[in-house]
Amino acid sequence: MKKTLLALGSLILLVALAQGLILSRVRLDPVPLAAFLFCLALILAAFVGLTFPVVIRQLRQRATASPWLALGMPFLLLLPYFIFAFGTGTFSVRALAKLAAYIAVPTLLLLPDRLHHAERIGWRDLAAMLALALPVSAGWLSSVWTWPFELYFFSPLFCVCVGVYGFVVVRNLEGVGYRLGFRKADVFDGAVNFAGFALLGIPLGLLLGFIHFRPQGVSPWDMAFQLFGIYLTIAIPEELLFRGILQNLLVKSIRSGPRDLYGLLIASVIFGASHLHHAPVPNWKYAVLAALAGVFYGNAYRTRQRLSASALTHTLVDTVWHFWF
Repeated sequence: MKKTLLALGSLILLVALAQGLILSRVRLDPVPLAAFLFCLALILAAFVGLTFPVVIRQLRQRATASPWLALGMPFLLLLPYFIFAFGTGTFSVRALAKLAAYIAVPTLLLLPDRLHHAERIGWRDLAAMLALALPVSAGWLSSVWTWPFELYFFSPLFCVCVGVYGFVVVRNLEGVGYRLGFRKADVFDGAVNFAGFALLGIPLGLLLGFIHFRPQGVSPWDMAFQLFGIYLTIAIPEELLFRGILQNLLVKSIRSGPRDLYGLLIASVIFGASHLHHAPVPNWKYAVLAALAGVFYGNAYRTRQRLSASALTHTLVDTVWHFWF
């Protein structure tokens, strides 16, 4: 808990320093800027705090003790929105209802299983996963954080917090591997699986006409910013859902044969199918390549059962695609 409080304090200090730096260079109203930065700090505090086992353990104890606490605790995630919305003058009942429903639906679906450890996948698990994924892919969480313009990155950070709470805290799902930092083994596995996908995926993508070699001039700063952004807002959310939750539950549910392999392959096919809605619909070329990529993401996760490894592979694939194809 001391580490969590230290992390939160550090984020608040960084927010204050950032606000002072921005105001010294740009003429902005300090109140909306402070609201934006403190909202971001609180969401990041939850995003990072949920990686600490001690935080998960204490939340589980409270969720097990009372169904009302289990249901009510995730609504604390609305506090950053209130700070943001009232500080920037963008409060909307509709936006608040979207966030409240996004918290309530998966939590209510998983609540009946809060007293048991997840040993196999059930219909409520699938429904909760759909409730986490569909609003994001369909754009239903748009028009929530709208100062100074539509801010996309808040949504995936918020979604990860809801997903980790629902499945790791309420559902008692072990082995999710929600970690953000890297060990040497994570970097090695992430890089090896990226190389494996590149050897197959790039020729296949060129053959299908899905990708074309279009290298762009890129500065180290652009590269670093893109890597960091993809890792936090694309790779971690998708790897949490498809590897940490779905593949993890599938492996637990399969009772015979090479369970790890079957779980990996099924999750990869579903991951590929989730890309069919991209234009032109159905985008089967994208789905095929995404399914192939999912095999390597899943393998990176399977080896260490840490999302940081598979998210690194995912980040490298998306970054290379962004800058060179």
